Amino acid sequence: MMLICHRPLILCLLAPMLVLYPLLASAGTGPGLPAWQVLEFEEKAFWATASSRLELTASPEDKTLWQFEAVSAVPGNSEQVTMQLDPASGRLQRRERVSHGKQDSRLKSYVYADKHLLRERREPRGQARSDAQNSDPSSWALASQTKLFYPENKDRLVVTSPYLLIVIASHLQQKGPGASREVLVHTDENFYRATLTCGTGIPVQANYTLADGTTVTDTRETLGVAIKVEPAGSLVDKDDFSLLGLSGDLLIFFDRQNDLPLQLRGVAPRIGEKAINLKSVRMRSATS
Repeated sequence: MMLICHRPLILCLLAPMLVLYPLLASAGTGPGLPAWQVLEFEEKAFWATASSRLELTASPEDKTLWQFEAVSAVPGNSEQVTMQLDPASGRLQRRERVSHGKQDSRLKSYVYADKHLLRERREPRGQARSDAQNSDPSSWALASQTKLFYPENKDRLVVTSPYLLIVIASHLQQKGPGASREVLVHTDENFYRATLTCGTGIPVQANYTLADGTTVTDTRETLGVAIKVEPAGSLVDKDDFSLLGLSGDLLIFFDRQNDLPLQLRGVAPRIGEKAINLKSVRMRSATS
């Protein structure tokens, strides 16, 4: 459920002079949680509807970290991803992905150390699909455990995930046109280099609902963050980079007034260029 744009469009959105910003400092000196707490995206294509719900909060386990949860579903398949990250840089600390398909279920967990990450895969062996969906994934049988080493240039780049590019892009656009940053993106066994660059955006027709039922339906001025994605060395597995179902180079348009990510553009499988729009938002309360 996503879209991407051609290079000429990306370039026309960017300021001509680019400034490379250094990586932010450690947790505790970085930005506060954004004004939004929950974002929901939904896209209909052909006969199917794809939905994604994203939530960003302080980690209940360690208040110096943030927790990001993503729940996505298409007919017959669903996944829930939970991550702990450093607020200042977006650096991943831990990640878990529980997925249920038409035939099987699995839990993949990742722990990020300085030089490598530990990847584990668990499966609900001997359980029916309905039983697996109602059981504790941490109790499933261990199917594999692998140590994955980072690309050689990892020391100067933060390791993050596709979902967290939304958070990193949100921080970057607050710096304004010309701001740029590079990160390493880890999927399952592959690593990608992502270059994010902020530029002037385009008018975007907003159409989303707030938690109190208010609907926002007007044209908003935006800042655009272009995300160029390329493999960081040779891919270990087949190309698996995507964000909300979109692959290739991406564009995210943020409302200039409230920093909400109104639209994501990229390439959708079997469809081509696609735009996915924000459908609903829950803003953060003063106590959350």
